[in-house]
Amino acid sequence: MKRLLLSIPLLCLLQMSPALSADAIKGERLARRWCAECHLVAADQTKARTDVPSFASLGANRNADEVLHFLTQAHPRMPDMNLSRDEIADLYAYMRKLAGTPLSPTPGPDNLPRDHRG
Repeated sequence: MKRLLLSIPLLCLLQMSPALSADAIKGERLARRWCAECHLVAADQTKARTDVPSFASLGANRNADEVLHFLTQAHPRMPDMNLSRDEIADLYAYMRKLAGTPLSPTPGPDNLPRDHRG
C-alpha cells in the first residue's frame, strides 16, 4: 500500500511530461520568424493580415488536436515550414499563453501523427 501511495505522484509527473516539454518562449520565436507575416503573433506587432486568425484567437478557440492536424498537413496559403514535433508543441504552448489558457493539454511528440517529419 505504501509503495502504491508513493508511486501516484510519479505517475502524475509522467503523464504531464508532454505539457512540461512545450516551451512557449521557443514558440514565440518560431511564430515571429515563420508566422508574423500573416498572423498577429505578438502585441508589439504592427502589421498582420485581417483574413487570418491571430495566435491568441487560435489558442482560445482551437484544441491541441486541431492545431496538430492543421500544422502537419500541407496548406497552399502557408509555407511548408517542416516543423518538428517539439516545434509544433512550442507554437501551441505560445498560442495558449497568448490566449491566457492553461498549457494542458499541449501536443507532445507522442501525440503527433506517425508520418509527420521531425
